[in-house]
Amino acid sequence: MRDYSDDDSVIKMESDSDDASSSGPASVLRSLQLESENRDSPNSSMTSGSVTSSAAEQKTKIILKMDVKSENSNNVSPYMFLKASTTCRPKSSIPPRLSPSEYASQCVAAAEASRLDPYALHEDEHKLLQDKLCYSHVTVYLNIRNGILRLWSRNPSVSVNLDEAIGCARDERWTRLACFAYEWLVRRGYINFGCVEPPFISRSVGRGRKKEASRETVVVIGGGMAGLSTARQLTNLFRHYPDRAPPRIIVLEGRDRIGGRIYSHPLTSMRSSRLPPHQRPTAEMGAHIIVGFERGNPLDAIIRGQLALEYHLLRDLSTLYDIDGTPVNGVNDAMIERLYNDILERTGHYRLKHTVKRTAPGDKDLIEAGRDPPDEDGITIKQFEEATALGTIDQLLPNKKSKRRGAGHRAAKGDKSSEEVDTSMETKMQLPAAQAAKEFGFLLRKTTQMHETLELDGLASQLNQSLGAVMNSGVDQYQKFLDLKPYALRLINWHFANLEYANAANVDKLSLRGWDQDIGNEFEGEHAQVVGGYQQVPRALWRHPEPLDVRTRKPVKSIRYSAVGSQAKATVTCEDGQSIEADKIVFAAPLGVLKEQSIQFDPPLPQWKRDAIRRMGFGLLNKVILVFEKPFWDIGRDMFGLLRAPRNGQGLHQSDYKEGRGQFYLFWNCIDTTGLPVLIALMAGEAAHEAERLSDEILVGQCLEQLSNVFGAANVPLPLESIVTRWGSDRFARGTYSYVAAEARPGDYDLIAAPIQNLFFAGEATIASHPATVHGAYLSGLRAAHEVFESIVGPIAIPPTLVPAASAKKSSAPVELKLMETHMAQAGKRKGDELLPAGTFTRPVKEKDNALHEAWDAAMWVRIYDDLGPPPVKPQKANVNSFLLYSGEHWEEVKARLAEERKKSGRKTKQSERDQVRVELGKMWSALSEEEKKPYTDRTNKNREENERALKEWSVKAAEWDRRTWEVKDVWIKEGNSFEEFCKRKREDEAAMDAEAAKRAKV
Repeated sequence: MRDYSDDDSVIKMESDSDDASSSGPASVLRSLQLESENRDSPNSSMTSGSVTSSAAEQKTKIILKMDVKSENSNNVSPYMFLKASTTCRPKSSIPPRLSPSEYASQCVAAAEASRLDPYALHEDEHKLLQDKLCYSHVTVYLNIRNGILRLWSRNPSVSVNLDEAIGCARDERWTRLACFAYEWLVRRGYINFGCVEPPFISRSVGRGRKKEASRETVVVIGGGMAGLSTARQLTNLFRHYPDRAPPRIIVLEGRDRIGGRIYSHPLTSMRSSRLPPHQRPTAEMGAHIIVGFERGNPLDAIIRGQLALEYHLLRDLSTLYDIDGTPVNGVNDAMIERLYNDILERTGHYRLKHTVKRTAPGDKDLIEAGRDPPDEDGITIKQFEEATALGTIDQLLPNKKSKRRGAGHRAAKGDKSSEEVDTSMETKMQLPAAQAAKEFGFLLRKTTQMHETLELDGLASQLNQSLGAVMNSGVDQYQKFLDLKPYALRLINWHFANLEYANAANVDKLSLRGWDQDIGNEFEGEHAQVVGGYQQVPRALWRHPEPLDVRTRKPVKSIRYSAVGSQAKATVTCEDGQSIEADKIVFAAPLGVLKEQSIQFDPPLPQWKRDAIRRMGFGLLNKVILVFEKPFWDIGRDMFGLLRAPRNGQGLHQSDYKEGRGQFYLFWNCIDTTGLPVLIALMAGEAAHEAERLSDEILVGQCLEQLSNVFGAANVPLPLESIVTRWGSDRFARGTYSYVAAEARPGDYDLIAAPIQNLFFAGEATIASHPATVHGAYLSGLRAAHEVFESIVGPIAIPPTLVPAASAKKSSAPVELKLMETHMAQAGKRKGDELLPAGTFTRPVKEKDNALHEAWDAAMWVRIYDDLGPPPVKPQKANVNSFLLYSGEHWEEVKARLAEERKKSGRKTKQSERDQVRVELGKMWSALSEEEKKPYTDRTNKNREENERALKEWSVKAAEWDRRTWEVKDVWIKEGNSFEEFCKRKREDEAAMDAEAAKRAKV
C-alpha cells in the first residue's frame, strides 16, 4: 500500500501523471486486469471465469450487432460495438470440475455476501421484470444472477465483464437474461465497485459521443466516504459505457483533507518500529471499527479484496474495573448483563414491525442443486401474482398442482418473516420478570411473587416516548423485587453508556419504537481495525484506479437547484466566491450540516424534507487520545472498561448516573494498529457534550486520574502526546452520526435520501438499512450514483421479448442480440422505435414521476400523526402454558439436583444441561395429578382471559384509530389538500420560481 502524503490540499488533478506509477494498488490492479484472463484470486482459490465449455461446439451461435467493422471482442464489454455483425460462441463461467451442488453453494453464498436473497428477486428486479419474465424463469434468472455475483466475490480485484456474465447462463436462450442481470448488478453497485479498473478502458471519444464542451457536470458536495463513493462509482459506471462521454465529476470538500468523519490523525511524538516502513502511526479521531466483514459488508471487497490492507481483529471486552480500581467479579458482571439485556428485550415489544414486501421466489431446491427448471414458458410474474390473488391460478396452470402460499420457498439464512420475529420476541417475554431474575441468579425479596413482572405498557403508549424512559422504568421496577445496590447500578449504567456510544446519544433522546429500526441488517464476523489508519480507505477511493477531481478548502455557501425539472441547470457557490454550474448536484455532507442550515438552498428544500431533517437526530461521540512512552496496561487486551460513580444522589436511582456514566467508560488499546503505546478513551452520552465545553487540560487530567485509580499513580506517567476531539464544534460535521430520535417517524431516512429533480442526497443519514456506519455511507454513495446515472442515461430498457420462446430453440438460425445505442446515436430515429434489449448502453427513457404522489401522501400522514399520534400498541401476551409456569417455578431446583447427581455419578451425557432440565421437568409434570396441576391451569386460564380482554380492547382502539385516520384525511382534503389542489399549488410554486429565476437572470 502506497504511503500517502499528509497534505491533501492539492488534490485537484488535471493530468494522469500518477497513472504511470509502478507501485501501489493501481498498478497491481492493472497488471491483474491486463495480463490475466482468469479470475483466480490472490490466494489461488478455485474460480472459473471464461472457462470454455466442453459442449461449446454444440451451442447455437450468437450474433452481436455492433458498430465497428472489426474488433477483437474477447474479454471486452460489447457495449463498445454497434451495427457491425460479429459471430462468437459463448464461453462457460461454470467450472466443469465443480459439482453442481458445490457450485450452487458458492453462488448462494455470493448472493448472501452481496446483501441479496439468493432465492428471490430484489424489489427493484421484481419491478423491472414482472411484465417481461415468465414466473417459471425466475429460477433461471436467479441462477445466472447468483453466478455473476460468485465471479465477483471470488476475486473483487478484477471486474467481471459481459462475456463472463453471459457464461453464467447454461443455454444461449438465456443470453439476454444474463445481459440484463449483468447491467442491473453493475448499475446498482453489487459488482465492479470500489478501487478496481472497469472491464473496458478507453480514453478516446468514439463516434456519437458528446463533444467535451457539452458534457454534463456533476458536483458532489462533501469529500467523506459517501461523497467519494458517489464520485468513484459514477466514474466506474460511465467507464462501462465507453460510447458515452462521461460527465465531469467535481468533489468539493470544505476541509483541507478528505475522509470527512474518517480521520486518522498522524502521531508525531514517537516513531514506530512495529509498523511496516511505508506506514505511519495514526490515531482514529472519528470512525474506528469495521463491524464485521461477512455477509454483505462492501468494505470487505475494498479493504481485503482490492487494497489488501492489514487489519487487526478485535478480541471482546475482558475486564471491567470498579470505581475503586478493582476488577469487577465475572459472575456479577454476567448476572447484571443478563438483567440489562432482559430490560432491553422487553422494550422490543414496542418496536415498529417492518413489513417486508414479498417478491417473486425461485425454486429453492433447484437453486441449491445448481439446476435450471424444465425448458418451458408460461405466464409472467405479474400475471401469476394477480391470478394467485384472485384465486384463479389453477385456470392458468391447469396441469400444475397449486401450492399453498410460501410452500417450496424458505427465506435465506438469517431471514425471518415479520410474524416469526414477533413470535420469537413474545416467547422471550413470556417469562415473568421475577422468574427471569431468579433464573439469572438473583435473590428475590421475600415478598416477591414469582408471577410478578414489569408494567411498561402505559408508559410506552405515550406519544413520542423515548427508549430511556421505558428502560429506566424497567430498572426501577426490578428494584421492587431485587435488592440492587449502587454496585449493581454502576454495572447496569455501564451498559447504558455502551448503548449511548452505539447511538451517539443519551438513551432519553432515542425513539422507543424505532431506535434500532435497522435490526436484522447487521454483518457477521469479528470486528476489526485498519492497521495504519482507516483514512487509507477514502484516500484509495480518491486515487484508484485514477485520481478523482477533488477540491479541498472549498466550503459551499449556497446551492441553487431546479425544483421544476431534472434537466435544468444548477449552481453551487463556494465561500471564496467561485460558482460552478452543474447539471446534477449530490449533497453528501453530514446531517448535522443540514440541521444547522449553514448552506442555503434556493429554492428552500420542500417542507416534507425539512421536517424529516428536523425530526431525525444527529448525535455526538468524543475521544481522548493518549500516547505514552511505554505501555503500563495489558497489551494483550484490545479494550477495558471503567464503571463510573454517580454525579448526583446516593447512586440508588438511574438519574444519579445520567450525566457521568459515559465519561471514559471504555478504553481502546491501539498498540496493534498505531504501532505505539496508545490508549483512546471514549466519551459517550452526556459526557460527549460536556467535552465540548471543557479544556484539554481538564479532560486529560480527569482521564489520567481514572487510569491511576486502576493501575496505580506511580505507574501512569504523563503522556507524550494527547489529543481531544470535539466533533460537535466542527462546522463541517456538527456531530458524529445519526440516530432515530423520539420525534422521528418511519420513513424519515428515506425522506432525507429522496432526490429533488437535479439535487440528490448521500450519507449515512440517508440509508435506513445501515445508518450511522462507514459502510452505510459507502452504500448510500452507490445508491446516489445509480440515481444520478439513470437521470442522465435513463433506466435499463428491456426488449419486448427478453427470453425467446422455447419453440424457437429448435431453430438452427443464430440468435440475434441487438446491442443498445446511446440516445445521441439514436437521435435520428423516429418516435415509436422499439426498445432494444438490455445488456448494453441504454438511452434515456422517462419514467413515471411518483414524487408528487409520495410528497402528498407523506404530508397527509404527517397530519394524521400530529392529530392522532401513533397507532395503539398491541398488548403483551401473558403466559398461557401451564407447563411453562410450572417449569419456571421448579427450574432452579431441578437444575441443582441434576448437577448434584452428575457430580456424584461422574457420568457424562451428550445432552446439554438445559435439555436435561427440560426432560426432567417434563417427567415431573406428567407425574402430577390433575389436582396438583390445577393451580397452574387456573393461572393460565386467567392469563388467557386477560389476553383476550386486552386483545379485544386493543382491537377496538386500533379500529377506532383506523377509522379516525379517514376522518382526519377527509378534513385535511376539505381544507384544500386534495391531490389535484396539491398539484395545482405545486405548479403555481414552480411557475413563481421560474418567474423569479427569469427575473434574476435579467438582472
